[in-house]
Amino acid sequence: LRQLELGMERLRWLPHEADTRLILVNIPVFRLLAWDTVPPSGLPGFTTGTIVGRALSTQTPVFAASLTEVVFRPYWNVPTSIVRGEVLPKLARDPTYLAREQLELVAGQGDAAPVVEATPANLAGLRTGAVRLRQRPGPGNALGLIKFSFPNEHDVYLHGTPVQALFARSRRDFSHGCVRVEDPVGLAVWVLGAQDGWTRERVVAAMHASVSSRVTLRAPVSVMLLYSTVSVRLDSGELVFAEDIYQHDARLERALRQRSGLAPVS
Repeated sequence: LRQLELGMERLRWLPHEADTRLILVNIPVFRLLAWDTVPPSGLPGFTTGTIVGRALSTQTPVFAASLTEVVFRPYWNVPTSIVRGEVLPKLARDPTYLAREQLELVAGQGDAAPVVEATPANLAGLRTGAVRLRQRPGPGNALGLIKFSFPNEHDVYLHGTPVQALFARSRRDFSHGCVRVEDPVGLAVWVLGAQDGWTRERVVAAMHASVSSRVTLRAPVSVMLLYSTVSVRLDSGELVFAEDIYQHDARLERALRQRSGLAPVS
């Protein structure tokens, strides 16, 4: 009952309804749902499983934004925190690490930025952020073959993944904060379905083309990343209670009790 109350409290925080289609990611349920109309009525037009940020270190934030672009065969621009904390230590142990993982150093911004050699000076520039590290597009890219971009201060986005086996697990907090999508092809077909000519066959062809490409949406799609440990099964209407993986319920419980002047929960 308390989980239901906390979930309803969070519903009050959501942005006002807009005349756009909606993608909703419920973080602790590891699920994405998409509706063609807002407010959502009836079953969603698309749904798929997700992988979210690690509970102990890289939690996926709660926020709302607008999806404006779909990228096929994306580069992965490795965040400086991952470069410092993971890539450079691995490179120190294994000089072949960059080549094996299809990683390259680039100077400047954008996909057209020139590639530079992995000299000691440029490797030092990785640590300071003067030189960027990115992974080349392809089946082994950490973002998979499709990225869904909705600009935000957290630099979080939806994307595919080459590691599909993780979706078989019941608890799926494995990412660095972005949201991995189990069926990125299906999501791309749903997102681009409002634009002429974007059939499933065309989406698959763009994924496997020889070059990267970007599709700007004619009408942005609202995206909400929310946190509710209560959800409803789409097939039966049965309530499902999820684990409070980020301890957001516990913090909200304490805050509400403090505001109400009640004794803290032991």
